Amino acid sequence: MMQGHIEGGAAHRALPKRYRVVPRGSGWAVAIDNASTRPMPDRSAAERLAARLQAEADRLDRDQHRRSQ
Repeated sequence: MMQGHIEGGAAHRALPKRYRVVPRGSGWAVAIDNASTRPMPDRSAAERLAARLQAEADRLDRDQHRRSQ
């Protein structure tokens, strides 16, 4: 197995992921790419969950970007 590291970090930085609230079945779901949660009857609950997930994803992205510099 080869060992080593890439000089200068990643060649292309991935675009940030964006969580969104979408209508699903009998309620609202939080979606990203082609995945989504199960429907929730309350849109405001789905919006709160999407905001929490987005904040966590942004924090992880920021931390990863700092480590690669």
